[in-house]
Amino acid sequence: MGLIRKNRVWLLILIFSAILAAPLAAWADAVQVDRYDQIFDSAQDPGNLVARFLKLTSRSDDKSGDSTILTSPDGQIMIIDGGNPTCFVDVDRALKALGITRIDYLVASHPHVDHIGSFAQLIRSYEIGAVYTSELVYPTSHYNNYMAAIEETGTPHIILAEGDSFSFGDQVLVEVLYPPAGIEYYDGYPTGSTQFINNLSLVLKLTYGQSTYLFGGDLYTDGERKVLDLHADRLQADIFKIGHHGDKTSSSRGFRQAINAKVGVMMHDAIADLNVYQKYRREGTMVYITSIDGSVLVSTEGDGEYTVISQYDRTTTFLD
Repeated sequence: MGLIRKNRVWLLILIFSAILAAPLAAWADAVQVDRYDQIFDSAQDPGNLVARFLKLTSRSDDKSGDSTILTSPDGQIMIIDGGNPTCFVDVDRALKALGITRIDYLVASHPHVDHIGSFAQLIRSYEIGAVYTSELVYPTSHYNNYMAAIEETGTPHIILAEGDSFSFGDQVLVEVLYPPAGIEYYDGYPTGSTQFINNLSLVLKLTYGQSTYLFGGDLYTDGERKVLDLHADRLQADIFKIGHHGDKTSSSRGFRQAINAKVGVMMHDAIADLNVYQKYRREGTMVYITSIDGSVLVSTEGDGEYTVISQYDRTTTFLD
């Protein structure tokens, strides 16, 4: 009887193992997919406008934030935002993978720590053509650190406002749609200034031939309405860095519809608001989330067509 019991136990173990084997193998195959090397291969860049939306990992209590590396068709480099200070590791790794030693345009959408936190390190570690910001002053330690780095290194600091434009390389036009010049600070600033600062984010539209990209920092719906009032007929863009990490504070209906993006990217440590994601999807925007899809590459030859590569494949269907 003891032998029979042992055989039954082994039989149950074999059956249980067989049941688990297939899903475990499929899971193993899924988690092994990682296209980091493909995304950060600069050999594919010449002649294209390429945006690499980085998956950042926070190593502090601050959210990781935004950082996008753009390459112009003629090889110029722009970085829009740099995540929080601990995310310098991620930005630096991406730059080294691309073989970048000089950042021609270092752009701060607005001076919150999850956007400019790594700027002091970038300025001290790389040759910088110029730093581009709005005129907004935000007296915090992280802001002061990178302003000090600008002064210490003699890096040009260019102030942008609505109506300005400049060339990114020889073929890409960058238009500044917001904010207007002449910021009025309220009494007690910067106490309680989160929304005030977010609503003064730079809004930049990049145009290369028939292709368009839009970056709007962390605008809340109030800021979006002001931009709509000024530029409703100029907001359409195929590729959109979705505002305020995809949170419900932003992405108002009118703003979404004016942009009418083909591809949107939410840069966050999680899904900020599932309802916002679903609204974009229902309206036909293909949405990527860096916490799920990893870093995302969007490339175009300027013909209105795009190559999109995500670092990871989704292993569930709950976002479909």
